[in-house]
Amino acid sequence: MSDTLARLDAFHARWHLRLNADGATVRIAADALAISPGLHAACADAFVTSLGLTPIGGNWELLDAEAGMEGPRSARAALVEAFARNMVIAQQPWLGEDDALAMGEEFLGCFDPGTRQIVTNRMYFGWNPITTASIEWAFVAFDDGAIALLLATAES
Repeated sequence: MSDTLARLDAFHARWHLRLNADGATVRIAADALAISPGLHAACADAFVTSLGLTPIGGNWELLDAEAGMEGPRSARAALVEAFARNMVIAQQPWLGEDDALAMGEEFLGCFDPGTRQIVTNRMYFGWNPITTASIEWAFVAFDDGAIALLLATAES
């Protein structure tokens, strides 16, 4: 098992119950990359397709895994936005901002910062679905050795 996969296993063990405690369903799936990742959208599509989900091609939004919370296309800001508040009733907290940031930092920290990439299916106008859920937010992150999906879904 690669170091990335071992860190992803620890991330799953630490966060799985908490992420699934608010009415949303959070799926965390990880696997080794057998070949060089290549284009971020193609890599994300191949992985979600292998999990039985819908590929979305060029509609994956490439996020900046190095940017702070205020940076454009910040992966941290996107992860906080996705997990801080209830997916159905946004006025209700889920993890809260501090814990959502801690969870996001740990997820990003699973990957080698030298080769890490992360994409999301959310853009400024909405999302591009990879499931049949009425609400979803997906992140696919990978480095040169492993790939993972962090998928939150809910029904409104």
